[in-house]
Amino acid sequence: MELPYLIHRSTTNKWECDENRHLNVRYFFAKTRQGLTHLLAELGLTQAVFDSLNAKPKILNQHIRLHREILQGVPVTIRGALISHEDSAFVLYSEIRHSQDDTLFTTVTSELNIVDIDTGSLRSVERRVEAEAIEIPQVGVIRSLQPESTPDMSLASARAKGYVESARGVVLNEECDSGGEMENFQYAGHIADAIPNFMSTIQSVDELALRSAGELGGAVVEIRVDYYAPLAPGKRFVILSGLRTFTAKTMRISHLFFDLDDDRLVLHSQGIAVALDLKTRRAVPFTDDRVKRMTKRQLRDVTA
Repeated sequence: MELPYLIHRSTTNKWECDENRHLNVRYFFAKTRQGLTHLLAELGLTQAVFDSLNAKPKILNQHIRLHREILQGVPVTIRGALISHEDSAFVLYSEIRHSQDDTLFTTVTSELNIVDIDTGSLRSVERRVEAEAIEIPQVGVIRSLQPESTPDMSLASARAKGYVESARGVVLNEECDSGGEMENFQYAGHIADAIPNFMSTIQSVDELALRSAGELGGAVVEIRVDYYAPLAPGKRFVILSGLRTFTAKTMRISHLFFDLDDDRLVLHSQGIAVALDLKTRRAVPFTDDRVKRMTKRQLRDVTA
């Protein structure tokens, strides 16, 4: 079934691809975010409407299933649909596909609220939306990463459970939107940059050498991100990462994004990841040595 609204069309540029030679996760989020602006406009919520209401969309969480890699030079099209809407609350769905042959790459479900820019209070837009809702197609249904409450953790308590620091930085002006809040795809970008640091805690020297040689990489097949509070320019942040569970071929990794100045958790991202043979482009099982390392690194007292 073709989704009703065309909301984005672009190309996978070389500079958007990472060491795995496929579209980096930050650009899945960036292209999807552009698409959401078009989708809301199709539903009747144009920028002019938001301006008249002194309101804006606030993304609460996103769930992504990555069905296939997107390699360099591929033309992509995103179509979207309304799943549900009540007062200020929306559930939106989109699919990233090959523009020529319609191959499905990615499905994304986004929950968001419409809020007042000054107060953050909810703004009802019930009378402005007349689009019909659809059910999420089976290909986009959530599999492993179900909604959960905000992890009740400080930096100290997270480290006590086995999380390790994988990134540290400062929010730059150019990473923020016109309202002075860091764009959602920038969080994804910092987490993507943090992963090699985390992997260095569970990979052997030989595995790291294969990674550096471009023979062994990784891929995420499912992601859930919950956004709790925004970060502003100049804010210091740290990312703590941890291994929650694993199987013979998959790892469930959790990333906690902290405002370091306030010791406040601003985002929780979970991902199901695999090791990827970069010659065959196939997932490979973990070695016995890797399993031992992951067993030692696995988080303590964290619900699976």
